[in-house]
Amino acid sequence: MFYIHLLRVKCETLPQAQLFTTDQAPVEIITESLRSKPTADVGRGSEWHIGNVEFVADGGISFAMGRTQAVKSPQFDSNTHDFLEEEAMRAPFAFGVFDTKNQVCGIVRKAGVSQKSREIANKLQILLNSSGISAASNREITVEPIGDPIGFIEEIRNADAVIRFSFTVSRPNPADVNRLIQKPAEEFTELSNGSKAKVEVEGENLDKDVIEDVAKAVASVGEHASASVRQPSGGRPKVIHLGGNPVVESISPKNNESVFEAILKGARKAYSRVRERTAN
Repeated sequence: MFYIHLLRVKCETLPQAQLFTTDQAPVEIITESLRSKPTADVGRGSEWHIGNVEFVADGGISFAMGRTQAVKSPQFDSNTHDFLEEEAMRAPFAFGVFDTKNQVCGIVRKAGVSQKSREIANKLQILLNSSGISAASNREITVEPIGDPIGFIEEIRNADAVIRFSFTVSRPNPADVNRLIQKPAEEFTELSNGSKAKVEVEGENLDKDVIEDVAKAVASVGEHASASVRQPSGGRPKVIHLGGNPVVESISPKNNESVFEAILKGARKAYSRVRERTAN
């Protein structure tokens, strides 16, 4: 058994249009960026790479990502009977699978490579954009850890009343956003040449079911939300935030499936749980 980070991969149109750009769908751009096997400096002189790109059955793309580093390796020269240190290359890496249906990615959590979801998300974002494929379509790829909304939803449900709710949106991309509220807000952000917008509603007793549904959708695309709630115990309203711990899913491949198939299935299961889970 091992664990994967669950990341949302988006491909958003840039505010300023470029001349002679190609017209590709977001999933196509992300796919081609992976297949280009990019190399990039992700900061502090650390060079990272994507490789081992293969298609997985049912809409998955497997890959490996990791870094190269020179290390001193102790050696023994049998001819001179001397001990010495020689420079060698290490290349620690972790496997991942991109789900083309949901635009989410599961990356194996591995010490020294991909232990923290935020760090590995930032590295994957830099690598994918470094290919130049997104820029050629006047787009930018963003990668965000998906947070678990269950704590936020529990506080909403247990509150005496929700009196304020707000959430952020960026430009249109994932197809499974809340079409009642998120989709128009994303389209407004794009039409107004913006990059980020905030939607806020206030009332004496907001509908908790609507708030819960939107909160799940907001969490699934890696955006942020907050609410002001009145507690049953009374007192001043409490402000709560949709943060949550990044989703981590356990993976146990079955005898008849590959590791990559198991990662794809686990990523979809975790994503579905974020979108549909309840606090009961």
